[in-house]
Amino acid sequence: MLGHKALAKLDRKKFREEYSVFLVEGKKGVMDALEAGAEVEELVMTDRFVHEQREFCQHTKVRSFFDTHKVLSLSDGSFVQLADTTTPQGVLAVVKMPQLALSSLLSGKTLAILDDVRDPGNVGTIIRTADWFGIDGLIFAGGADPYQPKVVRASMGSLFHMPLYVSEDILEDLKELKSSGFKLVVTRPELADLPSTALPDSEKLCVIFGNESHGTSDEVDALADQAFGLPRFGKAESLNVAVSFGLVMYELKKTTRT
Repeated sequence: MLGHKALAKLDRKKFREEYSVFLVEGKKGVMDALEAGAEVEELVMTDRFVHEQREFCQHTKVRSFFDTHKVLSLSDGSFVQLADTTTPQGVLAVVKMPQLALSSLLSGKTLAILDDVRDPGNVGTIIRTADWFGIDGLIFAGGADPYQPKVVRASMGSLFHMPLYVSEDILEDLKELKSSGFKLVVTRPELADLPSTALPDSEKLCVIFGNESHGTSDEVDALADQAFGLPRFGKAESLNVAVSFGLVMYELKKTTRT
């Protein structure tokens, strides 16, 4: 079990990677992790939470942590140092970070890549949306760490349902995806006012979404098989990347749903 001093470092990516764990805060988040079968290494609760939330603590999946002495009890003051929310509930889970290889996603049919998407709220919403549309996996090339607290919270539990792969060399990974039969499609906002294009009719498709300000990188564009843009009907300059993600996934799934 990690103690308070080590847990207090987990707001930084460096230490999340060093310990290979991340924090999930709040009753719903903790229960989402437990129900999804995530590798929860320990629970952290305030003394007040244990006293006031007896029903939660008696839940079978929670009770087992008490029985195996994997519950760290803290004062309210100490717990606040770990919490990311303004008014913490007094409970969090320490969850083992999944270590996926790209090969584990190659049997899927629909993947998405976030190329340097940096806003944690956008990333969390995209994870949630990918879960809704049944995407087979998300690949992260730079940008916001999917295991930082704001992303975890914004994903609303979908983090535990979606296979997430953090790429260390996206160009090599794109080449492997292509050799495994995936068609690579980059989304391009500047295509909004051109004649509509259709997503390719391919058994295996990987759609790439770029940085909020700069879009996808030139290197990624060079490896793509096609570019795709959502048509614009009004005068807005751009669409939020999480909104674009949802619309593109709907466009994709409405033609493949059985």
